[in-house]
Amino acid sequence: MRALCCLDGTNVEQVSKATEMLSTSQPLTVAILYVTDTGPRHDIEHLRERFLRPPGHPPPREEEIRQAEKASAQDILNEGLRYFPAAEALQRQGRPEREIVNTAAEWQADLVIICPRAEYGGRHAIGPKSVGHVARFVADHAPCPVLLVRPLARERFPIPR
Repeated sequence: MRALCCLDGTNVEQVSKATEMLSTSQPLTVAILYVTDTGPRHDIEHLRERFLRPPGHPPPREEEIRQAEKASAQDILNEGLRYFPAAEALQRQGRPEREIVNTAAEWQADLVIICPRAEYGGRHAIGPKSVGHVARFVADHAPCPVLLVRPLARERFPIPR
């Protein structure tokens, strides 16, 4: 089975546990994927134009941003390779939801493993906002089954009635 594991910088342990459980029943070929989201930079350009500023940052600033994104992506992939030493590391740029779906098709994945939402600050939402737009898009459009992996949150249960 070919499993495409989507990393977001916060979820490598959860994804690793999922692949460990899967690998007990069959051999796995794993690829780890990190997508540098270009959307926020695009949004900033719209704000700059709104305040009558020229589009784009000065070239030195633009290069600093590119280098920071590249270093961050490499750090996340290196962390992933610590958990998955035999994995193929893939890096893409663009809208994460589209890049994940396209990479799954190109790599001929049998399964996409993704967390439903990047969690910052330790909050684990329950309810309608518990699945982010990236995971929802991937679940709706992926060319193969999608496994949503959540962190353990047993301390939040039972839910009050």
